Amino acid sequence: MIILNTNYNFDVGERLKELRQSRAMSQEQLAHIANITPAYLGQVERGTKNVTVRTLEKICSALNVSLAEFFDTAKNNNESIDEVGSQILHQLHNKSKSEKQAILKMVKLIFSMREIK
Repeated sequence: MIILNTNYNFDVGERLKELRQSRAMSQEQLAHIANITPAYLGQVERGTKNVTVRTLEKICSALNVSLAEFFDTAKNNNESIDEVGSQILHQLHNKSKSEKQAILKMVKLIFSMREIK
């Protein structure tokens, strides 16, 4: 549950832009993955168009964040992912659970091999 008090000022467009840029994605790339037009995404980011919850869910899915994470700026500001980490997350976005598990095993193997040397 997300509880917003009356003193809470949240800019959806600014947050979208922040998340998109942190993942090194262009508006065109994000719009394509979210199945919306780049023009509409730009308007949402600039605050000239409102976004529905359904469309925001599609955008969040394309950014690989939940709606709760989208609105939880305190958590995201404290646990920001660098550009390379964001690109890795982006590559995992449309992979199945079994593919993600296989990739995790490979990453763990790579790190364990580094420790052996």
